[in-house]
Amino acid sequence: MGKSIAHNTVWMTVASVGQKIISFAYFTILARNIGAENTGKYFFALSFTTIFVVLVDLGLNNVLIREGAREKSKLQTYLSSVLFAKIFLGGLSYLAVFSVINLMGYPIETKHLVYLSGLTMLFDSLHLSIYGVLRALGNLKYEALAITASQFLTLILGTTFLYLGLPLIFLILAFTIPSFLNVCYAGAVLYRNFQIKLTPHWDKGALKFFARIAVPFALAAVFARVYSYADSILLSKLAGDVAVGWYSIPYKITYAFQFIPLALVAALYPKFSEYFASDKQKLALVYEQGIKYLLLVVMPIAVGIGILAKPIILSLYTPEYLNSILPLQVLLAGLVFSYISFPIGAFLNACNRQATQTAIVFFVMILNIALNFFLIPRYGVVGAAVSALAGNFVLTAWGYIIVPRIITISHWFLFKSLGQILLAASVMGAVVYLVNISFGYIIAILVGAIIYITTLFAFRALTVAQVKEGLLLIKK
Repeated sequence: MGKSIAHNTVWMTVASVGQKIISFAYFTILARNIGAENTGKYFFALSFTTIFVVLVDLGLNNVLIREGAREKSKLQTYLSSVLFAKIFLGGLSYLAVFSVINLMGYPIETKHLVYLSGLTMLFDSLHLSIYGVLRALGNLKYEALAITASQFLTLILGTTFLYLGLPLIFLILAFTIPSFLNVCYAGAVLYRNFQIKLTPHWDKGALKFFARIAVPFALAAVFARVYSYADSILLSKLAGDVAVGWYSIPYKITYAFQFIPLALVAALYPKFSEYFASDKQKLALVYEQGIKYLLLVVMPIAVGIGILAKPIILSLYTPEYLNSILPLQVLLAGLVFSYISFPIGAFLNACNRQATQTAIVFFVMILNIALNFFLIPRYGVVGAAVSALAGNFVLTAWGYIIVPRIITISHWFLFKSLGQILLAASVMGAVVYLVNISFGYIIAILVGAIIYITTLFAFRALTVAQVKEGLLLIKK
């Protein structure tokens, strides 16, 4: 079993990193070649339908994985019931996408982009459920291969369409085709290896069972999805496509680093659950160390890229995206709080406070939307970035306040660690700034990394023992 988990973890980690790299490269190529206005239309269409995709799933996939892993003999029944539900919900969701985009009064080109992106949304939801069955069976290899292959095919198709000078909608088609092929591939793997068919079927008992369990998952997913993408939608409506294009660059850059806290939380969550039931002292220790590890990682990212934002934007993109620099720096500040919110949210869920976590996310969603309505008309793209920063801060601070009601944590340890790490990052930032002036940002990044690690040891923010603990956690 341990070997299987290790193999699956390696497959998914490598695939996730590969997918992020290819995705970032593809988006950079697009942004450089199609300009801020078209980038804004493209990013808006994907963001708009991404909000609605959660209505297709409504937590069903999480329940399918969990319950399927417990009773593998019922996987065919469970999958058939979920497919039936998703086809029905998918039809309703697509109708909602069609209706809302028309009510919002967007031009015909934007509507067509959304229509095709909505179709991609349906295919994505279907293949996620198929891979959910494979997860329940303990096999993530096929999903990992498909993640990378699908993104690579998008890169090939998209760059080909760009080279041929085809209309913008073909860049959305570059997602639709791989998504459809992913459904075919996943279905073939499932049938060939496990004799499970893609046959939608109405099963009242199974669907009622799933619906009852899926409610908290669905609410949390809806709130989180709206919170994550409302800024892009409101920015499009209140400031226009060019503004969305400017905002999409810092959004993509910061989003590219999200796999790090996700990977750490995947290791921490089972320990949180175990120690909550058996050992509160170990629970507090793991929580504190998790926060510190993420601060160690995110602080140099936020400080270093923040200082080098201008040369990075100008070299990777074009001067047309100069207005992306300040929003990038603001979002990087928000990235620090975003990183810390991951273990806090996982902690609350693991300690039977999922209702509290859902309520916090709901409040932050409302706050974020309100701030966007207030700030975007006044400050444009910077206003959207400030709204995201404020949302991440409240999400983290509120969760942090709740945690001491469950366990006793050492605030002194956490604030001392934060101070040491901030000091090391500040020294690194000063060096990065000076080296960039003379030698360019690539050399500055390399020198900055060496200075940061050296300074961490010098200020006792990091010790050899802690490095060993971190490596052991990564290994696990």
